[in-house]
Amino acid sequence: MGTIDRCRLGLLFAEEERRFDRGHPASKALFRRAKSSLCGGYPMPWMARTAGAFPLFVREASGARITDVDGRGYADFCLGDTGAMTGHAPPAVIEAIRKQAERGITTLLPVEDAVRVAEELACRFALPVWQFALSATDANRFALRMARMLTGRPKVLVFNYCYHGTVDESFAVLDGGGRTAARPHNMGPQVDPALTTKVVEFNDPA
Repeated sequence: MGTIDRCRLGLLFAEEERRFDRGHPASKALFRRAKSSLCGGYPMPWMARTAGAFPLFVREASGARITDVDGRGYADFCLGDTGAMTGHAPPAVIEAIRKQAERGITTLLPVEDAVRVAEELACRFALPVWQFALSATDANRFALRMARMLTGRPKVLVFNYCYHGTVDESFAVLDGGGRTAARPHNMGPQVDPALTTKVVEFNDPA
């Protein structure tokens, strides 16, 4: 097997970055504008890991297609990290949201639909009691608290470089000596993750 020509690889990468830059002027302009009002120019910190010098800004999405602000279309294989598993902007969902918005959406009190959904979930999954969360991060936090209460165990187990939203216990990795340590560049961990977390390598039963 031949060696990789790192110099040529660097030149090719630089050319691709220039092509990306030239092909997405509207996204680039929005990113520059965003830097004055959004931390780092991103609505959420994980978006900073996007490929390229700036993210693509979306104009609209429908079905399994996304169109960016430069008018370029893309097949969306991520579907909102599965949040849009049935496709973007399905008409039935748009109509349901429109009807509910007309009746109010932030009452901070329960509605009958919550009961209906919980009853349907109980029927489908044979689990009698349900609780709703606004994000996967919240759901993970609920699960960890319940698990600690039920087991009395203080620590959780995660895979090295796992992703579980912004759950503090999951921002842990293995250091060079195989010990649990805070993930590099993790901002202000509440406690030393070695106190809350055990990290193991994925697919390593031993």
